[in-house]
Amino acid sequence: MVATTRPLIADRLATLLARRVDRRGVLTRSALVGTALAAAPSDFILRPRSAYAAICRCSGSSCDCGSPCCDGYTEFCCTISGRNQCPPGSQLGGWWKVEGSSFCGSAPRYYLDCNAPCHDCGCGPGGICGGECSGTPCGCANGDCRNRKAGCVGFRYGQCNQQVACLGPIICRVVTCIPPWEIDGTCTTAVRTDENTRYHDAPCLRTDPVGSLDVVQRRPGGLHLAGWALDPDASGPIEVYAQIDGTRVELGRADRPRPDVVAHYPMAGRPGFDLVVPWTRSGPIEVCVFAVNQGAGGTRQIGCRQVPTSPVGSLDVVRRAPGGVFVAGWALDPETQGPVDVRVTVNGVDLPVGRADRPRPDVGQLYPQWGDAHGFGAVVPWEGEGTVNVCAYGVNVFAGTDTLLGCRNVAVSHTPFGALDVVARVDGGVRVAGWAIDPDTTAPVPVHVYLNGVAHDIGAATRVRSDVARSVPGWGEARGFDVVIPWSAPGPVDACAYAINLGAGRSNTTLGCRRAT
Repeated sequence: MVATTRPLIADRLATLLARRVDRRGVLTRSALVGTALAAAPSDFILRPRSAYAAICRCSGSSCDCGSPCCDGYTEFCCTISGRNQCPPGSQLGGWWKVEGSSFCGSAPRYYLDCNAPCHDCGCGPGGICGGECSGTPCGCANGDCRNRKAGCVGFRYGQCNQQVACLGPIICRVVTCIPPWEIDGTCTTAVRTDENTRYHDAPCLRTDPVGSLDVVQRRPGGLHLAGWALDPDASGPIEVYAQIDGTRVELGRADRPRPDVVAHYPMAGRPGFDLVVPWTRSGPIEVCVFAVNQGAGGTRQIGCRQVPTSPVGSLDVVRRAPGGVFVAGWALDPETQGPVDVRVTVNGVDLPVGRADRPRPDVGQLYPQWGDAHGFGAVVPWEGEGTVNVCAYGVNVFAGTDTLLGCRNVAVSHTPFGALDVVARVDGGVRVAGWAIDPDTTAPVPVHVYLNGVAHDIGAATRVRSDVARSVPGWGEARGFDVVIPWSAPGPVDACAYAINLGAGRSNTTLGCRRAT
């Protein structure tokens, strides 16, 4: 009679339990209740407690049955690792949700199970292998009775990674306000619920918003602001606002794609913001951006920056050129779309360059609101000699100061230079070839060649040498010489070439010496 009665009681209690505990409805309730009756029948029937509590063993630990380690659920991942993410190597085995949780406002809160891998082991029809197979120890998380279990529960809802036949025990749980199928593409939308977990929480889950203010850039008539913000307690994009010189400006929701952020925060969804705020006041500006908190935590400042009002730009080229030093680069003033003036100092001597109004498509791509007509390039006259220091400045228009665009050193010499590249015996004489430049002029340079000490004026270096023009820009291509000097004497010939100075230099230059046999 007793043997018949206990299964009936077990079935009724299992039905009652099914009405109250949705998540455990997926488990075999009759077996659990039957085990409780067999282990402690009077205790289970007479006291209002769960079947689990009646057979509490705490996974072999000495924890009290009222401790979190004995409540049948798995600990949160952030308690174990500090991160609300599945541990490396684990896989999502499924999820469930609760409604009405204060942690996500009025939106559902989702709990995701991170299951251990089974490696090469097989598993039963339930799709779960044992911890001994996966190498997952079972016990209180971090060895603390105040934490729930880790690696003990062999269970799988099955909405995620259905292509994986076998998974191990649940290592830990991830909690999010974002639907699981938006986090992991293998998860389906099939709903499971467990309202008993509505208030399961941990201090590591109650966080303020996080984010970054990445761009603050002046635009004609406005300010370009870009960055990202997210709240782990939010089910979607959160609001952001800016304080600009003490004035609050609403920026709307951070809902732009930011794949770089999602790579670090897989549950972030679309956390970016990128917009231009109208702003016409001149002068220095301080911009601070705030992420508005949802759920636990508080609104957080994600960045402050001073907005540049002085010119910006770059000194890209400094090289010797006919008549002086060639400088090139770009400059613009954030407070105007028009060109700005540029000045240059050479060894501290201030020299004008003119306006930065040449086309620079690369600058236009970086600053589309200003266009690309912000380049400069000019020869600065300089008669000194030796290594000189060249600095360029963008001249400020409204608020702000002149901006140093850059400094470079360049060697200034007035002596011709070049090379003797070829000396060879040919029919009727000796062929000599090379190139020559006088740094003070674009005029062709006369070249003299000595064969065994006998002088020959071969004329000016006017042959096209594209290779020279590429390596020494500014003087053009017509810098070469290539002639055959009549010579019939037998034996080796020693040839030396000289560039004849034209400008301020005082000496001619040896271009090189070679022997022809």
